[in-house]
Amino acid sequence: MINFDVNICYSMPEVHESAGLAFSTLYKSAGMQAIDEIVPTLLHALEDDETSDTALDGLKQILSVRTTTVLPHILPKLVHLPLSAFNAHALGALAEVAGPGLNFHLGTILPALLSAMGAEDKDVQTLAKEAAETVALVIDEEGVEYLIAELLKGASIRRSSSYLIGFFFKYSKLYLVDEAPNMISTLIILLSDLDSLTVEVAWEALSRVIGSVPKEVLPSYIKLVHDAVSTSRDQERRKKKGGPVVIPGFCLPKALQPLLPIFLQGLTSGSAKLREEAALGLGELIEVTSEKALMDFVIPITGTVVVNNVSSLENLAFVNYNFVASINQLIMRVKSATLSTLSILIRKGGMSLRPFLPQLQTTFIKCLQDSTRTIRISAAFALGKLSALSTRVDPLVSDLLSILQASDAGVREAILTALKGGLKHAGKSVSDLYMEEHQLDDLLELLSNLAFSPSWVSRHGSVLTISSLLRHNPSSVVTSQMFPSIIHCLKDALKDENFPLHETSTKALGRLILHQIQSDPSEATAYVDIISTIVSALHNDSSEVRRRGLSALKAVAKASPPSIMVHVSIIGPALAECLKDSSTPVRLAAERCVVHAFQMTKGTDPVQAAQKFITGLDAR
Repeated sequence: MINFDVNICYSMPEVHESAGLAFSTLYKSAGMQAIDEIVPTLLHALEDDETSDTALDGLKQILSVRTTTVLPHILPKLVHLPLSAFNAHALGALAEVAGPGLNFHLGTILPALLSAMGAEDKDVQTLAKEAAETVALVIDEEGVEYLIAELLKGASIRRSSSYLIGFFFKYSKLYLVDEAPNMISTLIILLSDLDSLTVEVAWEALSRVIGSVPKEVLPSYIKLVHDAVSTSRDQERRKKKGGPVVIPGFCLPKALQPLLPIFLQGLTSGSAKLREEAALGLGELIEVTSEKALMDFVIPITGTVVVNNVSSLENLAFVNYNFVASINQLIMRVKSATLSTLSILIRKGGMSLRPFLPQLQTTFIKCLQDSTRTIRISAAFALGKLSALSTRVDPLVSDLLSILQASDAGVREAILTALKGGLKHAGKSVSDLYMEEHQLDDLLELLSNLAFSPSWVSRHGSVLTISSLLRHNPSSVVTSQMFPSIIHCLKDALKDENFPLHETSTKALGRLILHQIQSDPSEATAYVDIISTIVSALHNDSSEVRRRGLSALKAVAKASPPSIMVHVSIIGPALAECLKDSSTPVRLAAERCVVHAFQMTKGTDPVQAAQKFITGLDAR
């Protein structure tokens, strides 16, 4: 056998080839003895710098004729970690020869190569990467399942696995569409990885995987992408303590480029149900994308898809007017999902949406008059946000006021919601839409008179309006000559036979006292009448009214603790009763109120002061 070993290690190619054929003949006659005597010699020669190259060539020749038999003897010797540069090179060279023979040995060779791709030695990194690429390209259909399984294993080699996934899907000639869904889910979840380089590699791999899938197949991935984005978002949320959640992979340049085609294809060519899923999924994707990364995609999303989608649905609803109710219900859901996505896009896209203002505004105004309340209200909120992008809000306000006069109650609600949003987001851009002092007095007088209406709905509407005024412009109410009448109106509402007025009145009184305390804390003793009225709400039969009263007192205590302590003889006994309330939400609200009213976190003195009214505080 010695002469054969010499020949197989000889440097001349023709000698190698002849020796390889000779080994095949020898194996037929000698069986495993040929392997046991020759392969160890060649493996030993790999360790010698002078003979390693020729020994490797010899092993390649043997593999070329007896791959299945020899490979299990060679690989274990070469995959010991840490992988050397030569062994990484050797694995790549042998892979070229072994071809599909590697299918059942991927569990041996790939973990070593993937690990070495993250090595500190740059030569080892490069050679391991090249070897892994070779392995990925030489397997056949039978080996795909094994390769994918290995790439999905092991958290410690995420970056290497992500790279090889992308490489495999870009350069392999095999049919891989069936494997794509699993890869897409895995890579999306890796977009929230703690390692920024892994995020970048996963994003690049995701782009390559989706790019290998036929266009017509993409919409079938909408649900799995939506689920994976949700999982990635939840992972990112667990890292943060509140605030908006954006996924690191969707903060990269061209962040949405890999996934956007999936949703766009679903929105433009899918069924009604698929369009709904696409719109909702796209909305969530926009939510977790940074505003900077989103900018490049606002125009294609808005201009070519979302607006056209709403418009086509309006036509679809008309065409199917006499269709079955389930079809119309599905259309309504798609509209609602699309409007929701548009609203998110307006909030995050900002001024980049200005080229589409006329088209969006027209679409929203049409939807304000939709037969479905969900659509109307969604459009109203979106229109309110959109008004912030406009420099001329007056025409919009005029259009809405004109529609308001000729609409039924349902549409009026939506119009008023849109007007409220417009004034909230773009009030400074609206001209001559405010009240002079005498006009405000007239309004307050009207509201006071409505408080005595035989219709409880009118009485409730009066108190709701007063409460809104006290939220948005309390100083104008307090300084009005009608202020005493307003106080009287709110007190009477607490005695009304209808509980909704009790709750609304308590909320309004809370807003009023908070404004007064914040404006002039030194006058706290002057507000005893309002404080007493709020305390009376703590004895109301409705637990929601009691809870609302406690929330009002807590807000004042947080803003100005001394202002509450001035009235402790009034508030203390009522809080003590609420701590024993049969309603859990009321008890919890009472505990929060006590903490702030008596400044329980400030030491033992406040606790002792509170014990004059409330027993068992030490135990609590």
